Amino acid sequence: MGDSEIDQIFKIFKVLGTPNEHNWPDALKLNDFKATFPKFRGMQMSEYTPTLTELEVDLLSGLVALDPNKRISALQALHHPYFDSLDKSKLPFRY
Repeated sequence: MGDSEIDQIFKIFKVLGTPNEHNWPDALKLNDFKATFPKFRGMQMSEYTPTLTELEVDLLSGLVALDPNKRISALQALHHPYFDSLDKSKLPFRY
């Protein structure tokens, strides 16, 4: 957890990479995005979360994707193979 908004953003960038034309081109147009932000390469999620299985890393990566257009929704997450063993008949909505 960061001790300020900018510290939190930089902690996220350290893991996911600083937005650029490849990983989130629209971020460069945001009013609060600064070209002077530190340029973090990011890391493989499996390096950051070594205790997770490949399936768990895949789900987590989809949920925290830097580009919101590439991030999966909660409903899409429920379709992820990680939840295949879940009894979906107990969910409070149609699945």
